[in-house]
Amino acid sequence: MLQMLNSFLTVQAVYVAATLGVADLMAGGPKSVEELAQTTGAHTASLYRLLRMLAGAAVFQEDADGRFSLTPLGETLRRDGPQSVRDWALYVGAPDMWQVWAGLKDSVMTGEAAFPRVHGKRLWEYMAEHSELRGPFDSWMSRQSDQHNAALRTSYDFTSFGTVADIGGGTGSTLADILVANPSLKGILLDLPQVVADPAPLEDAGVADRCKVIGGDMLQRVPSGADAYIVKRVLMDWGDEQAAKILRNCAEAMPEDGKVLVVEMVLPPGNEPTPGKPFDVLMLLMHPGARIRTEAELGHLFGAAGLRLNKVIATPSPNNILEGVRA
Repeated sequence: MLQMLNSFLTVQAVYVAATLGVADLMAGGPKSVEELAQTTGAHTASLYRLLRMLAGAAVFQEDADGRFSLTPLGETLRRDGPQSVRDWALYVGAPDMWQVWAGLKDSVMTGEAAFPRVHGKRLWEYMAEHSELRGPFDSWMSRQSDQHNAALRTSYDFTSFGTVADIGGGTGSTLADILVANPSLKGILLDLPQVVADPAPLEDAGVADRCKVIGGDMLQRVPSGADAYIVKRVLMDWGDEQAAKILRNCAEAMPEDGKVLVVEMVLPPGNEPTPGKPFDVLMLLMHPGARIRTEAELGHLFGAAGLRLNKVIATPSPNNILEGVRA
């Protein structure tokens, strides 16, 4: 229990290390504390104490000569590493967010999200005014999507479709990955106008000519013309009424034999630890009504939208694919 209680120190230590970029500085080989302090401008003795603590957590390793080097775990704090989580460290450890985490008791007592209570506006509005927070958040969303895309692509057969629409698909990284793997497929990308203003992943993947990019609000309507509608890690951000509305809009837009593919974490029964359980509490803090749902709860949303949950497909990622068809 003491180890759990002291874990707040680990989060902040990782945040500081990520902010200073020490993992990138060690990428070329072991570095002395003096070298790292000179480059980062940190207080030498205090930086040593931070690195020593993180070496105890297997993030770094202190060599016999007193220099520090990266471990496989520490590699994930490099800016451009293939499994980098540096942007998430910069986000969850930021002072703006620690004010939100401190609001958990109030959220548990009231059921209200902490973020708008603490900062006076919803997350998206706040980040539009705070680029220092939006930068790492946006980068992490893109990187996390990239890390999950292969799991989605290899777990579901898209070859029976002619056109796939990604609803709330950000700048298009997921759609680009699917279109690259399925050369005969066309795509539709829908997100808010400011989000899709620069759909760089579609251009970079060379599939922009097969994709229609639409700026719009999925809570109002979604475009017709697709055989399948992907809603990836979107419903978790919304309460039941809005989530059902998004699914209903997809159901109204799709053809009679169309499909809705919801990509979400699903909470399993039982007491085993899963990524979805702490993420569900994160959702409680962040957005009004947001949550990670069970399969039964997601099935209820499908039903409220005029759909039937046809099957649930596990993927080699935290996400499942929930296929919906007309009820």
